[in-house]
Amino acid sequence: MLIAIPSKNRAGQTTTNKILPNIGTFFVPESEVHQYHYIKNVIAVPSSVQGITQTRNWILKNTNEKWVVFLDDDAKNVGYTELGRTQAKKIDIRDEGFWGEEFLKAFDLCEQMNFKMWGLKTEAAPRSVYPYKPILTKTYLTASCMGMVNDGEFLFDESFKVKEDYEICLRHIVKYGGILGIRYLHWENEHWKTEGGCKDYRTVDMERDAIKKLNKLYPGMIRSAKRKANTFTIQLNL
Repeated sequence: MLIAIPSKNRAGQTTTNKILPNIGTFFVPESEVHQYHYIKNVIAVPSSVQGITQTRNWILKNTNEKWVVFLDDDAKNVGYTELGRTQAKKIDIRDEGFWGEEFLKAFDLCEQMNFKMWGLKTEAAPRSVYPYKPILTKTYLTASCMGMVNDGEFLFDESFKVKEDYEICLRHIVKYGGILGIRYLHWENEHWKTEGGCKDYRTVDMERDAIKKLNKLYPGMIRSAKRKANTFTIQLNL
């Protein structure tokens, strides 16, 4: 299993390496490798590979690992939510052994269900916790924490500079009738708050164009796309 963490222009700001110091591998532009000297496992991505979508595909094509987990480099809250009678408490888990085992379990379950992708819940807010629905098959995944069976069937659509994870999820759902969404654990990231990465080139117009393209490719599958500040929240109609 490869745990791949793409990163760009964020040397010294990354946090995922503190959670997975030994089993995570950072993929950074070849011109920045020396800046990530504090990270144990670093692989250089050629300068000809531009943007996150091309980077993800380069990773998939240049590893022999059948199971690949994509994580963002700025993990913030990782663990689960403990629900009491009157209040909820977030339990943070900083044990890479735990996460390694959970990722392997997710791949095992994914293949038993004849799916090729799984993902964790990427928000830690208590309102997102539904204990009677620990696993969903009609949902979306984001590449902030996504596992893929790397057998060559699925690559990201490089015409999507953003929202490439939504596109590949919808493509998977169309073909296999569902996808594996694990909701009893969360892996939340900073996203727009951290400089570097996709934030360097992501724009509102780019997001809007990607959503229009998703609607065209998968008519009826997107219920709404609402803008809040510089981000869009997409709800699927599954």
